[in-house]
Amino acid sequence: MKLFKLLSLPLLLVTLTKCASYKLENTAPFDVKSATSVSRIGGRPGSPGGTEVKIVYSSDKEIKFDSMFYNNKKAKTRTFTENKMNVVSAIFYSTSSSNDTQMHNDASKEYGNSAPAKKEDIPFTLKENEVVISYIEGKKTKYFKIGNVKTGKPVMMQ
Repeated sequence: MKLFKLLSLPLLLVTLTKCASYKLENTAPFDVKSATSVSRIGGRPGSPGGTEVKIVYSSDKEIKFDSMFYNNKKAKTRTFTENKMNVVSAIFYSTSSSNDTQMHNDASKEYGNSAPAKKEDIPFTLKENEVVISYIEGKKTKYFKIGNVKTGKPVMMQ
């Protein structure tokens, strides 16, 4: 019984600190001007489709963005300037299409099928039109939720 208590205390502390590390900030050091999501459709067979989320923002200081969380997926961000506006974006690729899977009664004919994509553990519960963006301030990673992400017209990639 004493051993159980000794082992459960570190496990409890790790669990509590992990949950606390994903606290959403009420304010961010940047001002969100707009947030849009656009479906990207591959133009050639085998081209991965996905969704690109673009956030136009303004800030008096340089912001180091890390990742975005959207539709139960996580993606790394990239920043750039477009039409003299600061933009941070991320592309959330679709899982493999059903054309990649060959189902057959003879299991040996299914050789070459890819394994199903591993579902990521996203530490946030998000609605369909919400995105969480992580940024680094000092040495600490912080998270900010952006709601009302507008959906744009799908884009065909060539």
